[in-house]
This record gives sequence, C-alpha cells and structure tokens, in this order.
Amino acid sequence: MAKTRRTLLVVVAGALLLAGCTAQSASGPMQAVAPGNAAPGVGRSDAAAGVSQPPQPAAGKLAPADSTRQIVRTANLSLKSNNVGDAVTKSRKAATDAGGYSSDENSGGDHASLTLKVPSDKLDSVLTQLVGIGQVVSRTEHAEDVTQQVVDVDSRLAAQRASVTRVRALLDRATSIADITSIESELTRREADLDSLQQRHDVLAGQVALSTVSIDISKSDAAPPPDNSPTFLSGLGAGWDALVASLKAVSIAIGAVLPFAVLIGIPVAAVVWWIRRWRRSRPAQVPAEQ
Repeated sequence: MAKTRRTLLVVVAGALLLAGCTAQSASGPMQAVAPGNAAPGVGRSDAAAGVSQPPQPAAGKLAPADSTRQIVRTANLSLKSNNVGDAVTKSRKAATDAGGYSSDENSGGDHASLTLKVPSDKLDSVLTQLVGIGQVVSRTEHAEDVTQQVVDVDSRLAAQRASVTRVRALLDRATSIADITSIESELTRREADLDSLQQRHDVLAGQVALSTVSIDISKSDAAPPPDNSPTFLSGLGAGWDALVASLKAVSIAIGAVLPFAVLIGIPVAAVVWWIRRWRRSRPAQVPAEQ
C-alpha cells in the first residue's frame, strides 16, 4: 500500500514538472515580440500570435482602381409639332439649360432640323424634355464603348511625348550643322505625329463628354397635298394653254424670219417686175409663110 502511494506521488510530481516546462517555453516567444515592434499592417494580437499577414499598401498609396468605361452616346429624334418655330426654341433651350449648345440648325416653313451637343451625364434628362415638346414619331439611341481606343491613344500619346522630349535633348547637345539638321528633321516628324495623336485624343474626349442629339421637327397640321386628278376643265385649260403656246411659237418664228424676208424679198420682187415688163414690151414675132 505504501509502495502504491509512492508511485502515485512520483507520477503527479512528474506531470506538474512537465506542465511548468511547457508553459515556460510557450511564454518565451510572446515576450520576445514587443508591441511597438510589430510589423506595419499587422495587429498586436496577430504579431503576438505569430500569424503571417499579407503586405499592406504603404501610407498615402491606394490600390489601383478599375478604369471608367468610355462611352459615346448618340440619339435621333423625330417630332411633329403645331408650331415648328416654338419647338426649335424649346429644343435649343433644353440643350443650353443642361450646359450644352446647338451646333447646327436648318429651319424654314413647316420643317426644321437641329443637332444638339449635351453633356453625356444629362442626356437622359434632355431627351425627357425633348419628347414633351411634340408628338414623337421615332426615337433611337446608340452607345459605343471606346474605352480601348482611349487607352490606346493615351498610351501612344505618352510614348510619343517621351520620344519628342528625347529628340529635343539630343538637339540641345548637337554641335555640327549636319547633326542639327538631321535631328531637327526627325523632331519635326515626331512632333507632327504627336499633334495627330493629340487631335485624336481630343476628338474622343469630346465625343465621350458631349452626346449628340439629332432632331427632325415637322408641322403636324400641314395641309394635305392638292388633288391633281384630271377633269374636263383641267383638260380644256391644258388645250387652251397648248394653243396659246403654239401661236406664240409661230409668232416668234415669223418675227425671226421677217427681217430676212424683207431684205431678200424686195430685190427679188424688183427683178421679177422688170422681167415681166421687158417681156411685155417686146414685139410679137410673126411666123414665116411656108
């Protein structure tokens, strides 16, 4: 019985000793990592626990955001209105109130056409105002994604600007006339390419920023076309007009020939008269007797 008690005490003492060593070894790393020395972007509890965290962006730098889609929007609108002039005025005002303008107008009588430029983000509100001006005959909208074109032009534009800068630096260091002439020629060519890319960039930017609205307005209460079916009176009138035209043509022809007839007829008449008189004045010839 005493031997069993001694064995049990040895086992308990060994278990306590083993638990104390384990606790000491676990507390070592926690004490080695000071709260103030934790890696940037890693919390104190994570550093103390030894958890590995992905690197975080430095202060003042943001992760790159997705580029905005570049959309070119256009719309075509056909309207009928009792007052074409008033509809044109209201259409122009809808564009100017939205920060746009009228780039082209052609109006007269019972018909008008306009081309409006409006900010793309206000196109929907402008169209809502325009459809209230008159009766909508047709309405179409079109959207084209030019994001890839814009990115391509921007990239080429940046590369071309850097190229022009390098050539200008070479020109500043050139010493001989031959080098200066050659570099200036190359610089002119590259600047022309840069201007062309810049114009393309500006056109795309303008198309994206301002949407185009083409409007066609016609009068809704226009008089119906006249009935041109033939009748007896229309036939009689056509015949009288033809007779008058014929007589007029004959009179014009006589008037054109008359001066020549007078000029040629008088001498001819005189010659004929003289021949007849000469024949009458000749004595009659008596036939000889057989």
